[in-house]
Amino acid sequence: MQNMITNGLKLEKMIDHLDGSIICCKNDELLTIVYASDYFYKTLGYVRGEVRALLTDYPNSILRNDPPIDWQKLSGALKRTGNVEPEVKLIKKDGHHIWACWRLRLMTEEDGEEYFCGILFDVTRKRNIRKREREQLEAITRAESRLAASEQRYRIIMEQAADPIFDYDLLTHQVYCSPSFQQEFNIEIVDNEDFWDKLLHTDSVYWEDKDQFVLHTRELLSGKQQPPAEYRLKNADNRYRWYRVRSTVICNELGTPIRTITFITDIDNQKKETIRLKEEAEHDLLTGLYNHVTTTGLIDRAIVQSRSDSCHALFEIDIDNFKIVNDKLGHLLGDELLMEIAVELKNQFRENDIIGRMGGDEFVVFLQNINLKTIKLKCNILNEIFRSVRTNCGETCKTSCSVGVALYPKDGSSYSELFRKADLAMYAAKNSGKDTCCIYTGDLEDVSTR
Repeated sequence: MQNMITNGLKLEKMIDHLDGSIICCKNDELLTIVYASDYFYKTLGYVRGEVRALLTDYPNSILRNDPPIDWQKLSGALKRTGNVEPEVKLIKKDGHHIWACWRLRLMTEEDGEEYFCGILFDVTRKRNIRKREREQLEAITRAESRLAASEQRYRIIMEQAADPIFDYDLLTHQVYCSPSFQQEFNIEIVDNEDFWDKLLHTDSVYWEDKDQFVLHTRELLSGKQQPPAEYRLKNADNRYRWYRVRSTVICNELGTPIRTITFITDIDNQKKETIRLKEEAEHDLLTGLYNHVTTTGLIDRAIVQSRSDSCHALFEIDIDNFKIVNDKLGHLLGDELLMEIAVELKNQFRENDIIGRMGGDEFVVFLQNINLKTIKLKCNILNEIFRSVRTNCGETCKTSCSVGVALYPKDGSSYSELFRKADLAMYAAKNSGKDTCCIYTGDLEDVSTR
């Protein structure tokens, strides 16, 4: 008896070291567990005795096949063939599931009671691999069956498209342009290299947009998706118009880029209207100079982007006795005087200099990368501009201005700091007789507090 017990324990220990789970259930409505190895409970996260049947009320049910397995039908198949291997979905204690192949046999006792006995092998990973392979095969099969028809439909769509389209095959380097493309841009394709040469190395693209367009195209031809972009392109009438360029990179089933398709839409009217509205929003309506908000934003941005060794100058300019000018000539001629001053300011400074009207008779000029000698020269130029301005109607109008200057980074590292100190210098210029310029020094702080 002792040997039988010992041998039984050894057998059970050997069973528990198998990679599969040994399990025996009654062929009843619940599939009551008669025996299950420790590996079975360990795999599902339970302990022995915690689960007594495979089919119980939710949430303790272990078997969750959908649709459910017909166990009566399965037992009939076992009686005919001797064994079957259904794949069953087993719910673990933590709510996750595994798939297992159950190699079953049907055993019948002398009293007629039937038992499902067998070994369970975890096939979750193999099942997922088979599923992915099946999905990939189905996708390839569908793609191959549709390829010829889709190519024909694609060409028909290209022929009928209103917007210009061009298609580039990244593998064969073939270029196809829709009829609307050729009509819009009048580009004759001799060979593929000729197409790109005309597009990239002629004046087909406006010179200011050329660098960005070349970069966009190179990235696209390397198979990288590019966001929509807007460029000025020369049309068949030799006029530059704004176009939105939208490109799509198409990849094969392996993710390799094989084709680019580019759609080009004429947005000239909308773009010019957008530019006009932006200009109005950023500029003073009377003088055409930057308005207060835009001026401060541009100056702060220029400061943030400056190198540590940069030197900039902020000029605050105020017309002397402008109220008297308005009273003498009237507000209409006063406005005309402001417009004349704005024209002269734009003529005397560089395109990248920031010139703004801050309101009324006050102007600001921000000069980047400048030295003290040039600053004094610009002060003299400013004073001379205001002395020589006349209105267009021929009225002689003697004007002058007071100018205050603050330097970056010595006097401040933001527009607000520089403006405060330039303002102190400007009032110092007014107090010294007007029609002159004053560069900020620390002594002006003491004067302002008196």
